Amino acid sequence: MTSGSVRIRIRNGPAVAHYPPGATLGPRVLPCFEFVWMLDGQATWRYSQGSGAPASVPLRPGLLLLSRPDLQERYAWDPDHACAHAYVSFYADGAGDHRGWPTTREQSEPLAALCRYLLWLSSAGSGAATARTADVLAWLLDLFVNGPLSDGADELPEHVRRLSDHLHAAWRVGPARPPRLEEMAAAAQVSPGHLARLFRQRFGVGPVAAVELIRLARAATLLQRSGLTVGAVAEACGFANPFHLSRRFRIAYGVPPRAYRASPHLDPLEPVRRAGLLPLARRLLVEYP
Repeated sequence: MTSGSVRIRIRNGPAVAHYPPGATLGPRVLPCFEFVWMLDGQATWRYSQGSGAPASVPLRPGLLLLSRPDLQERYAWDPDHACAHAYVSFYADGAGDHRGWPTTREQSEPLAALCRYLLWLSSAGSGAATARTADVLAWLLDLFVNGPLSDGADELPEHVRRLSDHLHAAWRVGPARPPRLEEMAAAAQVSPGHLARLFRQRFGVGPVAAVELIRLARAATLLQRSGLTVGAVAEACGFANPFHLSRRFRIAYGVPPRAYRASPHLDPLEPVRRAGLLPLARRLLVEYP
C-alpha cells in the first residue's frame, strides 16, 4: 500500500489515555484500525485473529502497535504503576488485504516523529490541523506497513556502526581528520585486515578510501554553503593544505574546488552515492547529533 492509495477517516483521537495501576480494557473487536504507543509504564496486549491461537505482546515506550478490525483484543495495564498511552483510531478506505501487516514496529525515526506530530496536531484545535492529521496518519500507516526502508539495503554491519559512531564523535568537536586504518579498526573492534574485508565486501572500496570520499562530500557542502576559503575548507575537512584538497577533489568530482563552487546545482553526495556509501555518509554527515 502507499499513502496516496488509502483514504484515512479518523474515528477517535489522536489523544492520550491515563490508567491507574491494574486497569484493563476489553475483550473487544474494533470496527477500524488503531495505533497505540506507550508514553509511560508497561502493558500487555493480547489478541487473536479468527480461529488462530491467542498471542500476547508486551507494550513499552518505544514500541508502536497497530490493531486491526479483525482482531479480538484485550489490554492489561501495569498492575503496580500508573500508565499512559497515546492512540488514534481510524478507517483506512482502500487499504486492501491487511491480514499480513505487522502488528508492532520499533518507534524509530521517522515513525516517532510522526507520532509526536500527531499529538501536537491534536492540541492545535484548528480545522487545518484536523485535515493535516489525516495526511500525517496516512504517512504513518504507509511507513508502518512497508517499513521506513523498503528493503533494508542500507543497514550497516555492527562493526561499521561502531566505527561511524567513533568518527561522528571526533568530527563533531574538530576537523574531519583522516583516521589511520589501525584507529578505525580499534573503533570497530576488529583487526585492520577484517575491517578492510568488511568494507570491500559491503562497499567495494577500503575504509580509508571510503572515509576520504565522505570527507570530500563534507568539503563539497562547505564550498556550496559557506564563504570559507578553499584553505579553510581543506583545514575543516582534514586535508593537509588547499593543494592536497584540490588534487583529491578533482579526482572525485571531476573539477577543482573553485570550479565546483561556481556550479551550485551539483550534488555534494553524488560521488558518495555512486560508490554505494550513502548509508555510512548519512550517519557521518546527516544524522545529528
